[in-house]
Amino acid sequence: MLLIDAALRFGCFTLLVLMAALAFRDTRHLLQGKLAFAACFSLGAMFISTMPAEMGLPFGVKAVAWLIHIPNTPLLWLFGLSLFDDQFKLRRFHIAVIVASFAWLLGWELSGVLDFKAGAIAAITLKRCTDFSVLAHLLWTAFSGRRDDLVEERRRTRLWFTAGVAVSGAVIIGGETVHLVLTHDEHDPRWLAVLRSGVALPMILFSVLWFLRMPASFFLFESVSTEKLTETPSIDPRDQVTHARLISAMDEENLYREQGLSIGALAERLKVPEHQLRALINKGLGYRNFSEFLNHYYRLGDAKADLSDPEKARLPILTIAMDAGYASLATFNRAFKSAVGKTPSEFRNSALLNATAQS
Repeated sequence: MLLIDAALRFGCFTLLVLMAALAFRDTRHLLQGKLAFAACFSLGAMFISTMPAEMGLPFGVKAVAWLIHIPNTPLLWLFGLSLFDDQFKLRRFHIAVIVASFAWLLGWELSGVLDFKAGAIAAITLKRCTDFSVLAHLLWTAFSGRRDDLVEERRRTRLWFTAGVAVSGAVIIGGETVHLVLTHDEHDPRWLAVLRSGVALPMILFSVLWFLRMPASFFLFESVSTEKLTETPSIDPRDQVTHARLISAMDEENLYREQGLSIGALAERLKVPEHQLRALINKGLGYRNFSEFLNHYYRLGDAKADLSDPEKARLPILTIAMDAGYASLATFNRAFKSAVGKTPSEFRNSALLNATAQS
């Protein structure tokens, strides 16, 4: 059992260090690359810090590895969010989750020193609840965003990433939690350590192969203009008819104002295959997300025009949002603030003041 544990453990560690090195070499200038490096490095440290005493690793090395491994799950969460969410930015809440992870596990260590078993179990339970929560959020983000994702490679990545993280999280964190609840022993047994490495190794190996063939540009999620395009983009001649139908549906029929409009429903209305429409909007128009296409290409333009119109100064912002196609005021506010840098109310006040000054 010890030999199997060592083989699996060092295999996982070597692959994670390799992936961290590749992330640092090729994508360290990107937030996604920095998070990939940190997550891989932290996950690799986990396999060192949990090494059994029989393997003879010096205490100092294990102690350093233990500190590095603490935020591995939150870092994986942040990397996944940065990969799948085009508007992702590091916020104070994200840092707070990492700090909380340190607090839980340091509390666990302190409780062990003080021989306070109930405190140790409480601390490790809180840590695992945090890990479960962030992984659940990551899985929801990855899976729920697949419908609107126009980048085919990323759409496929969402599936295997969701499946891999779900299985790994259920076996590793779930196994550790069940063992803690049943035995009240915060130290993992040998069989669980072997199972953890055995489940993680295929996922890590697949991730390395994916990373090796992935260009650094895949991590880039470029923003687009929030105004309607004034010039016809470069469209493949084979897609000219579909493009004309799309522009007609948007400019003349105002389909973008339909709340909950999906790319599947739009493709059905245009009588074109969904994959063809996805490719047109992604490669021809330069959008990576269908909601971004609707919001930035049309909806926000209409909303900004209405907010700037003195004759509509008394029209509720909710009405403007719903008329533009947004399903809720909260969704509209987030999209508007992200794209314009101001809330709708701030934008309206500024626009109306300018209109008054010019009149």
